[in-house]
Amino acid sequence: MLFSASALLSLSFRPLLGRILDLSHRRTVLLVAALANMVVLLGLATTEVWGPWLWTLFLIQRTAQVALFTTMLTYGADSIPLERRTQGLAIFGLSGLIPIAIGGYFGDVVVAEFGFAGLFLCAAGVSFLSWLVVWTLPVLPVRGRQPRRSFWAALAQRNMLPLWLATLLFTVGLESLFTFTRTFVEERRVGTAGLFFAVYGISAAVTRIVGGSLYDRVPHRPLLVWSLAAYGVGVGLMAIAQTVPLLVAAALITGTAHGAAFPLLSSEVVNRARVSERGSAMATFTSIFDVALLAGAPAVGFLIDGFDYFVAFGAVAVTLVVGSFIYRLWDRRIDPATIVAEESV
Repeated sequence: MLFSASALLSLSFRPLLGRILDLSHRRTVLLVAALANMVVLLGLATTEVWGPWLWTLFLIQRTAQVALFTTMLTYGADSIPLERRTQGLAIFGLSGLIPIAIGGYFGDVVVAEFGFAGLFLCAAGVSFLSWLVVWTLPVLPVRGRQPRRSFWAALAQRNMLPLWLATLLFTVGLESLFTFTRTFVEERRVGTAGLFFAVYGISAAVTRIVGGSLYDRVPHRPLLVWSLAAYGVGVGLMAIAQTVPLLVAAALITGTAHGAAFPLLSSEVVNRARVSERGSAMATFTSIFDVALLAGAPAVGFLIDGFDYFVAFGAVAVTLVVGSFIYRLWDRRIDPATIVAEESV
């Protein structure tokens, strides 16, 4: 219930966040959101019962997370030269993949020793360190040559629509695994969630490091198509996984596909959006993660309850593979002249 409510709140907050990012300095937004995140985490350390206090703290913290995630991506795009943008975003994305690989294990250790209050205090300490780092960042004034339109105009921009489809496909696969892997391994008694996400995170990170230098030298569309299809194949392996080797293979394939798909998608969003609307474009991009959490994950959950993991993960796999080629056909109809960053015009 809390995650569903937070997803709705995040979606309603995106237009305002996009406007704030387009009209103010990203660094200022980072400082305010990081401070709010730290304070709320300290408050969560005091919660032990279900009620309005927990709801309030949780929803504020999720909103702060949305602001941080979106603003960091936008600031990263502002900082990276056009000719190395995809590689730069791939490397930047390691800051999200490393916690995937080690965060679950670290959290288990802290909770076992100090309880959830200790976990929240540790998280607040890490957030404070992040806040201090943000103070060292330069202010990057970003002004596009084209006028800023509304958030909705940026959302409905014709050359962005295929990217929203591709992002939705990717995030549905992502949220399916991130939401249900723990219950999957417990029911099938195969491996552990920690093993899965360790392999997933490491393979995604290796893909970013090894392949990052190639991303700006090869056409993005075919690589993105195959990354989405590969993610579907990996989820399909999860559907039939009855042994640890198959579970590891699924984690390896999906992690590798994630390592390529996310920087390609984020780079294409930045390239196609107006510079003056980059904040709105990134707000739309990250909002699709909430759509997948709000609609996609419950749909998968209903399939699991009504049938089993084979049917649920199998349906996600087919959707990803078929959808990747629908994206390819749709995106090919976009005028190549519109798929270019404003800086290069």
